[in-house]
Amino acid sequence: MKKFYLTSNLLVFLVLISSAQKLKPTSGTCPPTTAQVDLSVNNVRARLLVGGDLWWDPANNSIGIYEVPNGSGKNSIYAGSFWIGGIDGGGQIKVASQTYRQYGWNDFWAGPISKDNSGNLSISQSKCNYFDRFWSVYRTDVQNFVAGGAATPDIISWPGNGDVANGELPNLAPFFDANNDGIYNYLAGDYPYFNLGGASGTGNCNNYLFGDQAIWWVFNDIGNIKTGTNSTAFGIEVRAQAFAYSSTNTNINNATFYKYEIINRSNETYSQTFTGVWCDVDLGNASDDYVGCDVGLGLGYAYNGKPTDYVYGSHPPAIGIDFLQGPLVDTLDGIDNNHNNIIDEPNEDFSMSKFMYYVNINGTPYGNPATYDDYYEYLSGKWLDGIGITYGGDGRGSGVGGTSNACDYMFPGTSDPAFTTDWTMATAGMQPDDMRFLLSSGSFTMSPGEVTYLTNATIWAQDTIGGPLGSVALLKQASLDVQALYDNCFTITGLNELNNDQNITCYPNPFNNQINITISKLNNQEFEMKLFDISGKIIFTKYSTEENTITISDKNLSTGTYIVSIKLKNGKSYTKKIVKM
Repeated sequence: MKKFYLTSNLLVFLVLISSAQKLKPTSGTCPPTTAQVDLSVNNVRARLLVGGDLWWDPANNSIGIYEVPNGSGKNSIYAGSFWIGGIDGGGQIKVASQTYRQYGWNDFWAGPISKDNSGNLSISQSKCNYFDRFWSVYRTDVQNFVAGGAATPDIISWPGNGDVANGELPNLAPFFDANNDGIYNYLAGDYPYFNLGGASGTGNCNNYLFGDQAIWWVFNDIGNIKTGTNSTAFGIEVRAQAFAYSSTNTNINNATFYKYEIINRSNETYSQTFTGVWCDVDLGNASDDYVGCDVGLGLGYAYNGKPTDYVYGSHPPAIGIDFLQGPLVDTLDGIDNNHNNIIDEPNEDFSMSKFMYYVNINGTPYGNPATYDDYYEYLSGKWLDGIGITYGGDGRGSGVGGTSNACDYMFPGTSDPAFTTDWTMATAGMQPDDMRFLLSSGSFTMSPGEVTYLTNATIWAQDTIGGPLGSVALLKQASLDVQALYDNCFTITGLNELNNDQNITCYPNPFNNQINITISKLNNQEFEMKLFDISGKIIFTKYSTEENTITISDKNLSTGTYIVSIKLKNGKSYTKKIVKM
């Protein structure tokens, strides 16, 4: 499979200090990060932190800061974080993961990594201090600058280049290089790299900034002793951007997006690597939530376990984390790793590979992680005692509906293609609680110098008549919209197609026994069509290269609303709602 690399010629940096229980890394003297900023351009106010974690304020940790609707004072998440774990050539587990920074525990620090001629990795305290900040740019400000207007302070100070003389990589934050000299200089017409042309597929979609507001920062796992997990260092540098759109599409207006560019700056090859997103979801009231997932959509979510929430009231919302882009699969493994009904396609990436949950209890196999191997167990889809998930009940072979059948996903409803029995927290007879969940992708190999990407969306939906499960159904519709936007490289064209998709004609709609679905702008391209029901379950998939009209005639199709999703070979995606009478 195609892999991404920023440099060859990477040498060793791993000096291990042993203790009786765990290994600790050689480290710098970087302090914990303190910078915070809000992504707040649409119906969400989302708090960001430089040190790998999200959606909360460590200095005032009484509530999370993922406020939806924006300005309401109602929050749907308490905290979240980027996690990664793998195994080095000596068989040692390594992880880099944040939760609550309790007792001053940290695994990430600000700034890019330096590497000397001997391959040693380092970062100075002054460099960490400088990069303990965010660069926030608005698309309209960049457009105004390109048109001859004034540059904002963050356009002027944009960190387009690393300090090569100090061993950093030459390119840092993405920028448009007007004169192709490789040096960011706003006076020469360079600017933070929004795709202002609006054409999907222009260049590499990983090279751009996105959204109406984009916030960029960089962090690493070598800046000090990793007291969060007590793991030795990976030697990873993570360039992150969070972005959002102010949109007339409700699902996009209620969403925030996160792209992580993960660079292995060490000389180690890591096997059995997983990367993911951890979330402590407090959906209004923290103690009455259920969690679940949809395998086909790559979506982990939370919803109220009771009809009414004392913060959000009746008909409470649902919130989810949706994997849009994962690491590339190493080899042809005969598995549909991204759940698109195609096996071993070129450049296949992972979607959600594992979905775990745990509760706020210490010292149990299904409670809070405490050691680096605990974090890796959860990332790789195992309980803290090393036992894998089993389908049904409590996921450990007990409880209502419990089995001994191994599986990868907790509480998938009926979305796990390996099983037909409905499995949710409710069917297992479990009580709503203060839940944490984790979505992860893998396993994959991360070679020296390799660049891996993880892109996800946090989505939110609230039904006004259907209660908590009605909100879950709407959330799955939102998942289709954000995936279609990603598939169009987050272009405005793609966004408009979501709002008013004229590329699919469905007639008659609503329909009784038969409906004709015609795709324009096909130009003899191969395409994939999926039909989803309102819960997000795939009803069927069809592939075609010869026709642009598909007739659906299914007497067994129940009455109700369905979603037609079309994905062309060139990456464009279109969606349309249809109704069976």
